[in-house]
Amino acid sequence: MTVEDRRPDDGPATDSLKTDSVEADSVEADSVGTDSFEADSFKHEALRRRLQADIARMRPDEALPTERRLAERYDVSRATARRALQALREDGLIRSVRGVGTFVSHPHVTKTSTLTSFSEDLRSRGYRPSAELLAAELVEADLHHSTALGVDPGTTLHRIERLRLGDGFPICLETVYLSAERFPDLDESLLKGSLSEALQNTQGVRVVRATQQIRAVNVTGRQARLLGVKEGSAALLVRRTAFDGTGHVVEYGESLCRGDLYEFSLVVTK
Repeated sequence: MTVEDRRPDDGPATDSLKTDSVEADSVEADSVGTDSFEADSFKHEALRRRLQADIARMRPDEALPTERRLAERYDVSRATARRALQALREDGLIRSVRGVGTFVSHPHVTKTSTLTSFSEDLRSRGYRPSAELLAAELVEADLHHSTALGVDPGTTLHRIERLRLGDGFPICLETVYLSAERFPDLDESLLKGSLSEALQNTQGVRVVRATQQIRAVNVTGRQARLLGVKEGSAALLVRRTAFDGTGHVVEYGESLCRGDLYEFSLVVTK
């Protein structure tokens, strides 16, 4: 199957999970015990902490026991189990699919104001970053891209489109433009990982500053297929212009990031 053929239910998508996968042994009994929470005045918080510890040892998309089974196992009411699960959902640790079950979420990738590459962001969250090359071609700069890169309209540019992955799971759809005059020889073998790292290691060009604009959007058909989500799903469109130490533009890129996996955390001061 090619990347272009990817459907929302390929891989670990929610629609492919079955109700019969929700077994009580998804959380190992010997790792959490069956102690009563009667002595704890906030029983749902005690249960939340127990389940959070077990979720840390589970794989994304692994099923949790049902609300009823959790109540029976930990000797609490179903209302207490419901509150504990809701708290875990609010923390982004689990997700529920109506009529199917409750499952461990994929870890969120948090982007801060620190200048880091996509690969560095994923490694910091325990992901193994990689990229699937969708297109690598030479194009003429239109007004938008020539302005972003600081070159004349009609200048030859490298256009590189890649699907960025974490542990083989699609997270961002990225398109980057670079000057073909400045970077005449870009080996496609370098485009399967961090482009910033490749430019620094092979061209001696280091990105030291970048400007970013972030906008909420909804994905279209092809974008949805590549990212493994439903058409119309929320996403973040990030436009970034990167500069080297001399103030020259190195690259201009647009990244479409899954809204359910990617978030930005910024510190603002007055």
